[in-house]
Amino acid sequence: MEKQEYQDQVEGRNSVLELLESGRDINKILVAKGEKHGSIYKIIAIAKERKILLTQIEQNKLNQIAQTQNHQGVIAIVPPFDYCEVEDILEVASKRHEMPFVLILDGIEDPHNLGSIIRTAETAGVHGIIIPKRRAASVNSTVSKVSCRCSRTYENSKSE
Repeated sequence: MEKQEYQDQVEGRNSVLELLESGRDINKILVAKGEKHGSIYKIIAIAKERKILLTQIEQNKLNQIAQTQNHQGVIAIVPPFDYCEVEDILEVASKRHEMPFVLILDGIEDPHNLGSIIRTAETAGVHGIIIPKRRAASVNSTVSKVSCRCSRTYENSKSE
């Protein structure tokens, strides 16, 4: 079976708990099926409170995804791309003395499609792209490769 890798992941109970408490964006949390003791309860509670997608998967699948041998039954997948704020996008337009041209995307799940859209948007002069925080493709290595050059992207904190 091919090993699945994510661009940026945090492994282990304490590390994931610290990540949750820091308020940093998290795409989803993978928990091994049957892991319902100790700090896992706190991780699940905070994730639900913050409306972070929780996925229970088989232990052997989690082992395949893990980049270390000490995942302790939990892995958080975080966005690898450094997103900016809407104000940053508007500032780019202002510096160019142009009306803001912003592209808002929803439901783009395929990283290849997102990369193609970013490449086209760049060519069309878009100042920035707004994408949902969850349930959509995030900017990762695949998107970067497809797009060649990245536009400024804003992660919409109000989307689900």
